[in-house]
Amino acid sequence: MINIQQFKALQKKTSDSFYLQKKSIKNILLGKNVYCQQCHKILQVKFTKDATIAHVYCAKGCTDIELELD
Repeated sequence: MINIQQFKALQKKTSDSFYLQKKSIKNILLGKNVYCQQCHKILQVKFTKDATIAHVYCAKGCTDIELELD
């Protein structure tokens, strides 16, 4: 059986992570330097040729976010 306090802590951690990723992506797209939380390398963004998918990643690969663009 799951403990309610553990579940609430997990929800908060997930919410905080989502907010941080959203903020990082916004800043990258604005042209600001954003650093990977793991290796502290600058995050980069790469778009597919048809600009339907964007990848946000660091050089070491510890951050790799794929975005579907409409």
